[in-house]
Amino acid sequence: MSHKRKGQLTTSPEWAKHLRKIGKRFFWKGERIAEKRMIEKNISEFDFQALSESEVDSAEKLYEYLNNKLPHSLTYEDLHNLYYSLFCTLDILPENFRYLKLTKEVLAFTFAKLSTKKNVTELMYNDNIMNENHWIEQTAISMRADEWPNHENVKKLIEPN
Repeated sequence: MSHKRKGQLTTSPEWAKHLRKIGKRFFWKGERIAEKRMIEKNISEFDFQALSESEVDSAEKLYEYLNNKLPHSLTYEDLHNLYYSLFCTLDILPENFRYLKLTKEVLAFTFAKLSTKKNVTELMYNDNIMNENHWIEQTAISMRADEWPNHENVKKLIEPN
């Protein structure tokens, strides 16, 4: 016999349901924030030894420009299109940014850092967009699929009029 008092969980199914509810709340509110902070810390401690001084300078300038120009919330498709467009051509950027040395590693680092600061929505799958390798892999996938970036959408995204 179980004694039911108001506010007490007495049977095992009720207790299990309560624990699942608490577990979900903890995971989605606690661990996700901690995970994002850990990723931001890892990105800030990125090993710049793999990049030359000019590449580091280019990454910092491009990040500052894009962080100021892009809206706070944007879709993954828009961010990927911007990355792929910059990988293909620098004609999208203003004249004073076209001299930057933007390798695939510099672009990947810049966009991994951007994805921690921006609210990226409509992710199609659960990949870690805050990882540099994700961006390099997505470029390879797009090239194999013979997809082309939409430069007009990128211009609208960077220079809204």
